[in-house]
Amino acid sequence: MDQHLNIRNLSFNQLSLSMMLKLILTLLVAQLCLACANDGGIGESSSLSGSRTALSGTAGKSDADKQPIAIFLTSHGDIDQYEEIEPYIRSAFLKNVGVPLPKTLRELLQDPAYWLSKDLIEGQYELIGPTNYRANAQLQIDALQAELDRKGVPAKVYIGYNFMPPFIEDTAAQMEADGVEEIIVFNKGAQYSLATLGESIEELEHYLEKRPEWDVKVTAVRQFSDDPRFIDLYVKTLKAELDEYFPNVPDQDRCVLIASHGLPTRLINMGDPAVDQMLNTFEVLKERISESPLYHGFLNDDFFPGAEWVSPSAPDTAHEMRSVSCPAVLMDARLSFTTHHRATLYDLDIDVRSILEEPDLQPNGEVHPLYNSPKVVFANQWDGDLGFAQLLANLSVEALKGQGDLIFVQ
Repeated sequence: MDQHLNIRNLSFNQLSLSMMLKLILTLLVAQLCLACANDGGIGESSSLSGSRTALSGTAGKSDADKQPIAIFLTSHGDIDQYEEIEPYIRSAFLKNVGVPLPKTLRELLQDPAYWLSKDLIEGQYELIGPTNYRANAQLQIDALQAELDRKGVPAKVYIGYNFMPPFIEDTAAQMEADGVEEIIVFNKGAQYSLATLGESIEELEHYLEKRPEWDVKVTAVRQFSDDPRFIDLYVKTLKAELDEYFPNVPDQDRCVLIASHGLPTRLINMGDPAVDQMLNTFEVLKERISESPLYHGFLNDDFFPGAEWVSPSAPDTAHEMRSVSCPAVLMDARLSFTTHHRATLYDLDIDVRSILEEPDLQPNGEVHPLYNSPKVVFANQWDGDLGFAQLLANLSVEALKGQGDLIFVQ
């Protein structure tokens, strides 16, 4: 779920009077709309329930391997250039299903939403610098394409984003122009959420409704967070990195903070399963890496004032880890992210890191003489990881046969 508007650190002394009035207006409208934001009241109605429609047998066209096939990776995306900030914020506010407002009100309020978020968001990107999001996502595309080619699968990998170019509908138009007859859709994260894969499928459905003459079969891989191959890869990767970054530190002193994407509790109450999927996978990781302490916290991107988010947040978990004095910490976000962006580069690597590395002070303000600064390492992402590319390729081949946890879109 890659990115949302984040104003949780915005204090009133940072706002002009006019901006304060706009915030109050936004809050009032939000409260009025929350009453009607039940089941389908999340802006545009969704035809997806996220239920398991799956199938372990074989189905589909027997000659699928002879047809033009697209493996379509989707996500919210992130910006690479400073000048992309404004269109990105506006797009996220207008399209994000987590904003509890219908489309017409979003359009009316997009200006205050942008101006309320502008300074904070710009400041975060100034701190993290270029995200290289597109380049790192391309590493994933290239690795998956190479693995599909190696397997002899006649498929091309495409990518499309909810909030940045290339948009999902633009990529759909390209696939149609390329003569694609079958599409396998993935969210770039391992879980299913209304706000990630659900949102991407809705946008793809909107394009298909406008192009009824395009006779294309569309199947989405709902989730693979409980797939033993994903868990085995994750365990192997974490253990290798703990040995690489902390070779001389005892296992019990090598802590792992796994940070995953949070959700507003409103979406969870509507039946969104992503949080349960993340927590279930985390519990398995704890069992498999029992020699080292594992902690979990959510990266709650509080893009809308007054929203209640799932807990514990990653900052709260970081404070807990400080209380037990972890001397070595690996910060990892691969549970629900596959490419680093603002939510990990800022919220985790800057915000949470500052908590973990903050020195213990004495009453006189001086650093406590017994304080030892922990070694904190920010883990890589999947990007072009060969093991992850092999997993996606295997899931793609299985989905083409009708196998796996699937959503049959068209």
